[in-house]
Amino acid sequence: MHIYGVNINHNLYETLFKEMTQYVSPEKKAKIHRFRKPVDQVRSLFGDLIIRYILCKHYGLHNNEIRYEYQEFGKPYLPLHPHYHFNISHSGDWVVGVVSTSLVGIDIEKITDLKTDASSLALTAEEIEKFRKLNETERNAYFFELWTLKESYSKATGKGLSEGLNTLRISTDNGIIHILKDENTIDAYFQILECIAGYKFSLCSLSESLHKNIKLFPLNGFSEEAKAFFML
Repeated sequence: MHIYGVNINHNLYETLFKEMTQYVSPEKKAKIHRFRKPVDQVRSLFGDLIIRYILCKHYGLHNNEIRYEYQEFGKPYLPLHPHYHFNISHSGDWVVGVVSTSLVGIDIEKITDLKTDASSLALTAEEIEKFRKLNETERNAYFFELWTLKESYSKATGKGLSEGLNTLRISTDNGIIHILKDENTIDAYFQILECIAGYKFSLCSLSESLHKNIKLFPLNGFSEEAKAFFML
């Protein structure tokens, strides 16, 4: 399992942006250009590039054979290589991606002040009760930790928000994270990745192995490394 993160808090020169779009599909390029905000274009582009780079560098694929199709709830998959699974997330200054031979989900969220009471959308009654007992700083960290854990699970299954995050409960037993639905424990394995300050970053695998390699890059550093690799 390989996880890459790219910090996009740097200017990406227009020439380099155009150059990097040549490594994604025409359909993806068109989707990128439909975003009106440059930051959303960069997030969309580099989410795709992260997955392509991992697949080529670590799993031996060629970039031109990477093609996506979409499941019922919109999760992309590789029809030519169905044994490889991937997921992408972005928030704030970071875009992250994971590739694994097991069903996997990843979610990153910048810890911010909750402007509205979003807890009812994502937390169970028991979790809301604990949430309300915390101070504001603790609430923010607690909420985004549970959100990313639940999101990583729903993204691993491919159901996304249709799962209903407030129907899932997170429980921790001796440092092991469990997820429950209707008080039944679901077979899923979690890890909170403590590698990016100011963010909650969670990983879920539907198999037991969470052995992973994590690499974090500045924007231009990843661009140059990926470009050099794709040009081989």
